[in-house]
This record gives sequence, C-alpha cells and structure tokens, in this order.
Amino acid sequence: MPPRHSVLPIATPTHAAPLSAQQAQFNEHLRRIAAQQELLAAWNEATAAFHARYARDVEPLLATYHALYCELAQVLDAEAGRKGLSKADRAALGEAIARLAARLAAGVRDEALRAAMQALHDRYANADEAAPDTADPDSPEEVLRRVEAQMHAAQAQAEQARATHHAARRARKPGARERQAQAAAREAAQPLREIYRRLASTLHPDRESDPAERTRKTALMQRVNLAYAAGDLTGLLQLQLEADQIDPARIAAFSDARLAPYNRLLADQLAELQRQTRAAQEAFCADYGLEPGAASKPAKLMGHLRAQVRDLQEDIQHLRLQLRALREEPDALRHWLRHARAA
Repeated sequence: MPPRHSVLPIATPTHAAPLSAQQAQFNEHLRRIAAQQELLAAWNEATAAFHARYARDVEPLLATYHALYCELAQVLDAEAGRKGLSKADRAALGEAIARLAARLAAGVRDEALRAAMQALHDRYANADEAAPDTADPDSPEEVLRRVEAQMHAAQAQAEQARATHHAARRARKPGARERQAQAAAREAAQPLREIYRRLASTLHPDRESDPAERTRKTALMQRVNLAYAAGDLTGLLQLQLEADQIDPARIAAFSDARLAPYNRLLADQLAELQRQTRAAQEAFCADYGLEPGAASKPAKLMGHLRAQVRDLQEDIQHLRLQLRALREEPDALRHWLRHARAA
C-alpha cells in the first residue's frame, strides 16, 4: 500500500473507458518523478558516504604517494650531476625532472613540498628556454603565418560584431517564438499558483486560534513556500493531501484540457530532477578525476574507491622499490631513463 501522503496515480476504471492520453501521461510523469527523486537521493547519499571514506582511506595514501614522488624528483636531481652520463641522458633526465616537478607543484597539498617542486621545475624548465629564435621574418613561412593570424583575428572580430548585433536585436524586442514560450510558461504555472493560493488560504497560521494547530500549519506553510519556490508540483499536491484539501478522485475527474497544464508542469519538474542528477554525477566525476560518465550508478561508487586504494598501494610499493634501486644500484638510473623514454 502506498504511503498516505504520496500522490496517487489516476486509477483505470474497471467499468468505463480506459485512461485518456493526458491521464496516462499524468500517471507516467508521477512514476518517473518518483523514480528520479529516489535516484537523486541515492546519488546524494552515496557521494556523502564516498567523501567520508575518501578522507579516511584515500587521502593518507595520496599524501604518502606525493611525498614519495617528491623524494624521487629530488633523488633524480641529485643523480643529474653524476659523472658518466651522456649529453642525451642528461637532456632526457632534465626533461623528465621538469615534467615530474610540474605535476607535483600542481597537485601536492603540502606547501613546502609544492614550493620545492616549483623551484625544481623552474630550474630545469628554464635551462632550455634561452635558445634564440632563428626564424627569418621575411621567409615565405613567416609571412604566411602572419597573414593567417591576421585573417583569424579579423574573422573573430566580425563574429563578435555579429553576435553583439544579434544580442542587441533580441534585447530590443522578443520574437514571436519567445512570446509563445512566455505564454506557455505562464499557462503551465497556472496550476502551481492555484494550488499555492488554496494552500496559503487554508494554512495561514494567523487564522488559527488553537496553538497546536497553529504550529502544525506554520510548519506546513514553510514547506508550501519551499515547494512553490522550487516549482515542485508533486510536492504541492502531497501537501494538499496532508492538509486534506484534495481527493485523489478529483484529479481523475479533470478533463484533458484541465490536466494538460499539470502535465507540462510535471514534465518541467522531471527535467529539472534529471538535470540535478546529471549535475551530481558530473560534479562527483570532476571532484575525483574520473571521466564524465565513469560513475554511472551511485551503488558503484565504493567500487571506484576500493580500486583507487588498491592502485595507490601498488604505486606506493613500486615507488619505494624505485627509490631503493636508485640509491643502491649503479645502473638503476639508466634503466629508469630507458623506461621514461619508452613512456
């Protein structure tokens, strides 16, 4: 049995014609909105649990991982002065140190380590920046490059001028399509306003003399204001049920013309819930460096976390082995450079 305050679908009559298209659409909107609300709630719950587990299980490993990588960059810096390295090896080692230090300067949270890596990057990156520009300004290639740059600049300026002109025209006077959209939006919002006015009239706490009932109506009215501000038609319908203002059979008696604005408003509410769900998913992927869509279901988030923990533990062990080899084995640096070039 559904909860008392959930919005009930329109029941199919057993002795009359089947549901009309608008009635069936009303039911479908309610079903999809309920499913989308559950999915959004699941995303919010799963991401909150993920954040807590990430802080507990992943962040300490990340700190160790970054500290070891900073140590590796410093060991490589010390090895760069070793005798016996060829000119090519020194150049490759300098490039590798600069790249590694740049990534660490951008990703390490510890301020002292970040500053040390930035200084290391600047020292190696600036070593190759002093090469003079030997391009002939009068060569055909340079002339062609300058002409293309001028053409691109002119095209960009023209496109900006056209965009400014179109924006000014749109700002002066709305077009027929925009006026139609505004009228449709006003019509779709009509059921929302009607329900809000009825609820506000019934639940206004100043009109209630009983203290307990005044407290109940004050709480309900706060929820009504929030639902109305959010354009939440299903929320207002549920509040009507709680305020005993609506009989589910009453909606079943609505004509298709009366139901159409409700359906448009429910469709808008469903689209907004879908947008919020996509935003929650995309924000999670952006926060944790995942490809968009990589976390497709909230139930799978903890699987991503466990995989990250395993990967970090393996990387930390590998870094420790690398550091030991660089300190203890004479040929380890050449092996490291060979792998760095291959990568």
